[in-house]
Amino acid sequence: MVEVSTPSRRDARTGPALRKALRMKHANTSTAPTAAAGRHGYRIVWDDFRDGFVTEGKGARWHYSLAEGPYTTDDGIATTSRRGLRVIASGTHPDTGEPAFVRTLAQEDDNGFGISGTVDHVKWLADMAHTASSGLPGFDAVPGYELSFETWLSGRVYGCDKHPFGEAVHDPVDELRLASVGMNAGDPVSNTIFDFFLSDKRVYVVYERLPFARKPALAPAAWRKRFARGPKQGKYAAFVYQIPVARRTPEQWHHTRISYDRAAGKVRWYLDGELVYEVTRLGHLLPSREHLVVDHGGVPTTVEPVELNFGLGMFTCLDYAHPQQQALVRVASAEDYFFSTELGEPTPQHFLDDQSLEPNRLWGQGAELRVRRCVVSSRPTGVPHPRAESEDPPGPEE
Repeated sequence: MVEVSTPSRRDARTGPALRKALRMKHANTSTAPTAAAGRHGYRIVWDDFRDGFVTEGKGARWHYSLAEGPYTTDDGIATTSRRGLRVIASGTHPDTGEPAFVRTLAQEDDNGFGISGTVDHVKWLADMAHTASSGLPGFDAVPGYELSFETWLSGRVYGCDKHPFGEAVHDPVDELRLASVGMNAGDPVSNTIFDFFLSDKRVYVVYERLPFARKPALAPAAWRKRFARGPKQGKYAAFVYQIPVARRTPEQWHHTRISYDRAAGKVRWYLDGELVYEVTRLGHLLPSREHLVVDHGGVPTTVEPVELNFGLGMFTCLDYAHPQQQALVRVASAEDYFFSTELGEPTPQHFLDDQSLEPNRLWGQGAELRVRRCVVSSRPTGVPHPRAESEDPPGPEE
């Protein structure tokens, strides 16, 4: 494993002086936006980052998604300017000086917490600090209304070309497995998640249902109480799809929107104002396995999220592999957990590394996420979203 340098955790967000100033500013003059209970139609500019990126204290708009002992999803340095939010991996590669991740999590038998090694996927993840009427994190999804999360974002990866996997990786800068950035919308109860992910070369739609609600003991503690609020879910089908929808360059910005129509049971992904994908049977596998990158088996079960929460993140997903790929790292050791993405259950998935060795999880790779603005809206179905904003260029740097 490449040894990367890292700032102290106090300095890893914006620096202690700036963080204190931001907390004071929000404590005195600002509160986080709120979608009031019973208010169905709204459009909230959740954050344009003009007041910094605040995760603590009164007025905080964001919180880090996970905190398990020393494993917190804050492996990034966040700074803000008139252009918005910039997050870079919190370490520095000793040879290139480029941003590099420093946090990683071993398999559940070895990480000291007993939580699934799948959590290693999440390097930096911040969710909106908002509570739905259920008391769970998120925003109410009201029948007859479309709940949407939209961002203006860009991103790139670093150090992926130094990966240890040889010919198993064909194009390191177009491999979401090695490093990626994205925005997500997720149901805290069913573990169904809808994302846009970026590599240096393509934009991907991601549709997933995580397995943690099947066996909450393996889930991070922050998630277990959410599962307890819902019905017992049994061995439902859990999976991940990554579908490429557009070409891009590392410098390119995108207007992304994910919209959920609860009454219709549909999620739609919009890129730069155009519909690029939709899913109509939430909780079910897609008809084709072409873009299936994780198959945890189980019985397809329809879900109807009553709330969604939204977030921004940077990731590695080393256990992913579509049917024509070699799977890289078995990040979790649970039995009957990974099945062949080509053949399905009960055929096991085979990995280059069954032990999740640390040099195969961190070798100096990193990422950079840029976000100009985040908007949450709830509008009657059929009412169009404003289009002109998708054409606004990002503002100048300070």
